[in-house]
Amino acid sequence: MATLTLQNNIASGFHHEKQMETTTNTESIRDWPNEAGQFQTLHEERKPVEVRTTGSIPAYAAGTLYRTGPASYKVDRGEKGEYKCSHWFDGFGHTHRFEIVAGDDGKTKVLYNSRRANDELIESIKDKGKYGYVTYGQKKDPCIGLFGKVMSYFTPPTDPGVVNVAVTVHPNMPGLPSSASGHKGKAKSLWTASDNSKFKELDPLTLEPIGIASQKTLHPLLKGPMSCAHAQTDPKTGDMFNYNLDLGRVATYRVFKTSAATGKTEILATISGFGVKPAYLHSFFLTEDFVVLCIWGAHMEGTGLKIITEQSIVDALSPFDARKPTKWFVVDRKNGKGLVAEFESPAAFCFHTVNAWQEERDGKMDIVGDFSEYGNLDIIHSLYYTNLTSEGENAVTFRDKSGESSMPNMVRYRLRDIGKTTISRNRGRTIPKAEKIISIPKRQGGELPTMNPNYTTRPSRYIYSVVNRGLSTFMDCLSKVDMESKEVLFWDNPKGHTPGEAIFVPDPEGTDEDSGVLLSVVLDGFRETSYLVCLDAKTMEELGRAECEWAVGFGFHGKHL
Repeated sequence: MATLTLQNNIASGFHHEKQMETTTNTESIRDWPNEAGQFQTLHEERKPVEVRTTGSIPAYAAGTLYRTGPASYKVDRGEKGEYKCSHWFDGFGHTHRFEIVAGDDGKTKVLYNSRRANDELIESIKDKGKYGYVTYGQKKDPCIGLFGKVMSYFTPPTDPGVVNVAVTVHPNMPGLPSSASGHKGKAKSLWTASDNSKFKELDPLTLEPIGIASQKTLHPLLKGPMSCAHAQTDPKTGDMFNYNLDLGRVATYRVFKTSAATGKTEILATISGFGVKPAYLHSFFLTEDFVVLCIWGAHMEGTGLKIITEQSIVDALSPFDARKPTKWFVVDRKNGKGLVAEFESPAAFCFHTVNAWQEERDGKMDIVGDFSEYGNLDIIHSLYYTNLTSEGENAVTFRDKSGESSMPNMVRYRLRDIGKTTISRNRGRTIPKAEKIISIPKRQGGELPTMNPNYTTRPSRYIYSVVNRGLSTFMDCLSKVDMESKEVLFWDNPKGHTPGEAIFVPDPEGTDEDSGVLLSVVLDGFRETSYLVCLDAKTMEELGRAECEWAVGFGFHGKHL
């Protein structure tokens, strides 16, 4: 059974026992297997099959849990050898569907089906031995000349089986024409997205790739190649918010909204000019009245067009510069005021924001936001497969070298005195500072953070994430962080069990923020099988699980309907 551990950060110098062990024996992390199941999963179930359920999954968790992300990174080319993707973010997409069904007797059953999303890309690699398109971090192919790189950039693939877009999953995305038809239930259409301006449509039931679209479909000015995998959604209206990054002589960020009611898209603000660098941004903040875009320290060389020559976002990044501050841009999203505030904070990097909200203070408006903060870009490089998997050749040496720098702090920042009028950006104006008000120590709050979705844009307290406490080459437990008391509660299964992102399903009769359950797909690395675990979000105790007889790829993100 899983064990529970409680840690209170108020007690100075207290460390969890397992953390102390791992600082002196890094070789032991290889004894936590994850390669065969988490990173090289080839199993498909194209038709729903019932899986064995033990314990109890509450009836209110009934619905569909979608999960997507890379599930494999190797291609067997027979006598031509083996092709390997270099970076986890370039692994081949695979989408999973867990249907939780509540019976009249109060018991629940779970049906599972899945489908690979890049069969045509894999066949192309078998034939040509190369990826052929701009990637996140694929190591350079010396055989591709400059002409071929330029052509692959300006003539991207159009076959949905070739386009590898599998980071986040979005049911019923507004503004996009759907090829799906006749589906019953809440998912009328299903789209996946990544850190570029493309979307990929899947059949909501079979998960078959059926189409692609781009942000330019939403609005002709959204023509840049990069965007944010984590579009934000207004919890009341369903309106979608995101940005588009156009590269060229200057970097231009266009923050936009797509109406759920009309499907129409409007540009809320255009941000460019002095101090605005092209950067890799994976997420941003949304409050009741504002969009907050943070330009972290993952800046691109020059104008960003090095992506073309390098064929890789990672190789187009400049070395992390601690002298260049993080830029915060606050955009009005309701009254057409555009950019209303700008802040700076010390150089940092972030993959995932958690939540943000507004607070009235002495008649003025503040914005408060939570996110996972890194001090440099080591985390990006830690996610190369050679550093990541239990069989990776550099898994131990990289962690000896990077140490704590590839681990995040869970932090809370405050932006003070947000105005209501448009501001002008010029070199002479004084830029106020964003203030860090809470920081949870490393190895307690982690990555892929989630929360109760009912508290989106409202003051929230609890953050759930997957954490690497040093027991494996990847993640080894789930944590619940109380951002008020600074207490941390861990759920960690036996050695070799790797949990994925924890999706919060609220209890409709609950009265507390943590009233509900967490759904996480966990790999048993020794058996090379996975199970969907259901945890009480308040106590982090296991309530039930649905056990597959195969491994389910770890993937990135999911959505419960």
